[in-house]
Amino acid sequence: MKPTHSTKRHSVAFGRAGIEFQLKRSKRRTLAITVKPDATVWVTAPRDATLEVVTAKVRKRAVWIRRQQIFFENYLPPMPPRRYVSGETHRYHGRQYRLKVIEGAEEGVKLKGRYLWVQTRRKRDTRRVKTLLKAWYAEHARWAFEKSVTACAGKLNGQLAGAPRLRLRHMPKRWGSWTKRGVIYLNPELILAPPSCIDYVVTHELCHLVHASHGAEFFALLRKTMPDWEQRKARLEQLAAESGVR
Repeated sequence: MKPTHSTKRHSVAFGRAGIEFQLKRSKRRTLAITVKPDATVWVTAPRDATLEVVTAKVRKRAVWIRRQQIFFENYLPPMPPRRYVSGETHRYHGRQYRLKVIEGAEEGVKLKGRYLWVQTRRKRDTRRVKTLLKAWYAEHARWAFEKSVTACAGKLNGQLAGAPRLRLRHMPKRWGSWTKRGVIYLNPELILAPPSCIDYVVTHELCHLVHASHGAEFFALLRKTMPDWEQRKARLEQLAAESGVR
């Protein structure tokens, strides 16, 4: 249902910073509060609801709103700059590998032992090294993510409306996201994490296709599908906090 009025920005007092929210008016009969992955707050309210009623509702849900914002803000901390030179440590599937840049006519990337070998015609061109390495990661990410989506979707016992579609998207603060049309977006950087953590993010997003908000039903489904999701999430956050993986 499309809102009948343009959005307006408002705020309520809460803590030191307060809570800002975008207010949309619509034909719906009840008021809904949504915290987006970028930590913005959206309130959809009936056309006849007064601003006092809306702000009172936001203030009442302030603790929950702040908890959701913290969840999203900590989901994927900013990634530090990389130099893409020999000797630098890079992670793949939860393990650390040493980068080895060599010069050669045939360009490409290979994983050998504990090394990521990058062969390029321009050894000192770090931008070219970055391009080759990113392409290699993206190729392996798509294969691993498709495998994970298929396996994890099968564990939801037919609760999905249809087969989810996978897309790769670079997101500065998110491992993954979803749309109501059944599309799962995963950050290619997730390939740095162990397969168990990849499965957690995938399952998390798949559960959103059944229950959109982080309510009791969502977490009940997540726990039923993946009983150890909290341990996997903690492992993912630990990896994100370590040097070289942000």
